[in-house]
Amino acid sequence: MQPTPLEHARFLVFPRQSDGLAIFFSDTGKPDHDFAWREIGNRIDASVILVNNGPNQWYQGGIDGLGETREQVTATFRAWAAHLGATRLYTVGTSMGGTGAILHGVPLGARVLAFAAETRMDWPWSNVRRLMQDGFQPPIMDLRPFMEKARAPIFLYAGECEPVDLVSARHVADLDYVFADSMRRVQHGPPNYLKKRDRLDPLIDAFLRDEMPAPMPEGGWGLEGDFAHDLYGAYCADMEKRHADTVRAATAAVRFYPRSEYANYLLGKGLLLTKQYEKAEAALADAVRLHPGLWLARLHLANAIAKQGRLAEAVALYKKMDRNVIVGGRANYALGQIYLSKNSLASARKRFEMAVEMDPHRESFRAKLDQVAAELNA
Repeated sequence: MQPTPLEHARFLVFPRQSDGLAIFFSDTGKPDHDFAWREIGNRIDASVILVNNGPNQWYQGGIDGLGETREQVTATFRAWAAHLGATRLYTVGTSMGGTGAILHGVPLGARVLAFAAETRMDWPWSNVRRLMQDGFQPPIMDLRPFMEKARAPIFLYAGECEPVDLVSARHVADLDYVFADSMRRVQHGPPNYLKKRDRLDPLIDAFLRDEMPAPMPEGGWGLEGDFAHDLYGAYCADMEKRHADTVRAATAAVRFYPRSEYANYLLGKGLLLTKQYEKAEAALADAVRLHPGLWLARLHLANAIAKQGRLAEAVALYKKMDRNVIVGGRANYALGQIYLSKNSLASARKRFEMAVEMDPHRESFRAKLDQVAAELNA
């Protein structure tokens, strides 16, 4: 008799004639019957269990249909492996699912592939702090002692443009069975980044063949020395608007790792907000050179140039990002302010309209548009 039904709102089982069982853990916010990794789960030869945590509990508690506690859920996975005759076990996940892959993979003796996993539940400014279900207390606050018990490899990847993920990887990178790598120009979604470059499926296939993964071409120094802690310190200071502290921590990070695009970005932003515009321009230009797709760096570079009075140059930069989904609203707002300073009310109104269109939830954009429209209609 099989341990559970094959289908449930929280899991989906694909039994196959294989000695391998791969368990894929979904990330946050998945509704019932919605599973990440389904396309890969449909394709591979191993038996598969797709899991959805339901509430955002970082797989620290029970899962409906699989067990009332984390330990019971692990026992259900073990029962499925026995039922299927699977002797090679694998767990895979990203973000919250990466933490789940670790929490269940270690006691199963499985090989673990985790992307962007938080290894402590108490990092300030983390996704755990922002998204975890209200009132839930994770039984395991620090995964390091848990991961020390691993007896199979844990492959952990973190983007160097995501400070919480990077410091999480650094927190466990020295453990015997942990193989941690950082990826330049990558934020919180390494799987999406790899998928767009047709590299995710080959990585999963090699992992399921028990091969050591090839070095990432984006590999950097993000896990060396104190860099991850300095970058995370700069990030926290930036989030808390302690701009002088941002400059101090980011300066240490850049000194150790000059090719870090995100450290240069945080340094440039901190310098901009402490009114050191020329130095800010230099740091932000380095960030953009290192990662042209780091749109916030490009936005703040234009700000630094505008603050130095080179408005024509700033306008040209803002116009290159005025339709970007990340910074387009702010770029148009900045353009509107420049046109307003030149008393070009019609051009200013057009840009404020575009700012509201792209970012309708910013009340300051709507207020400025209403102000300019009233002046034009007076």
